Amino acid sequence: MENKQKKRRLAIVTGGGSGIGFCLARQLAKRGFCVVLVGRDEHHLRQAAKAIDSYGERAETVGGRGKKAEAIGGHSGNAEIFPCDLSKQNECRRLYEAYRRRPVSVLINSAGLGVYGEFGDTDLAEETEMLAVNCRAVHMLMKLFLSDMERRGGGWILNVASSAGLMPGGPYMAAYYAAKAYVVSLTRGVAKELRARCSPVYAGALCPGPVDTPFFERAGIRAAVKGADPETVARAALEGMRRRQTLIVPGASNRLACAAAKLLPSGSVLAVNRRIQAKKRKTE
Repeated sequence: MENKQKKRRLAIVTGGGSGIGFCLARQLAKRGFCVVLVGRDEHHLRQAAKAIDSYGERAETVGGRGKKAEAIGGHSGNAEIFPCDLSKQNECRRLYEAYRRRPVSVLINSAGLGVYGEFGDTDLAEETEMLAVNCRAVHMLMKLFLSDMERRGGGWILNVASSAGLMPGGPYMAAYYAAKAYVVSLTRGVAKELRARCSPVYAGALCPGPVDTPFFERAGIRAAVKGADPETVARAALEGMRRRQTLIVPGASNRLACAAAKLLPSGSVLAVNRRIQAKKRKTE
């Protein structure tokens, strides 16, 4: 059984315990992948693995902080959980070392944090942690797994960015917008390199607008507008990957907003973004 599972196509999904990451993992499991759910909260990962296990396969824990792997479900192997703090470089490396010798076909960098408030008032430690997860972890995992995928003859990398990364900036979430712009720029550049040398590896960035996930709650704010359904966003992401789109922008209104941001003066876009972000309120 162990050898059989190691030969199955693997999809690593950071932030797989909830939100877009969980929906992407569930969609990939339905398509026959063994998914690896990565995140800090082991309880949420276990719950997510059990939900995926409802498709009739087994979920198990591997590599969790020195623990021996333990079974969660009782079937044939559809999900694994890997508790990991991606804000730490050594933890990103530990994740890579745990799976580098297994056939990782898909890497989805979906883990992300947000910090709200005026730049002069926000907590520096929270912002640097956000940058470590949103930028450095994405950079490291993409770089490490890409080389292995090319040696194996193919693979798929999706970095979950945001429509914020296509904007000139976002007052009251300035560092978050900048982080997502980094992810978009990095992905675009790498994707162009891969196409130029006819690499069999795909790289793309998912750029949704607001999505109905725990993101806002974790950032300590209330959303200004109703978010999109994460399951719908996940399906759009996989369709965009199938089409090998470098930038996947789901939702007609989201695409319109991103197109307008390209045409309007940056000062006007920043003014609009400031008004939108100002409508968000810190939770008690």
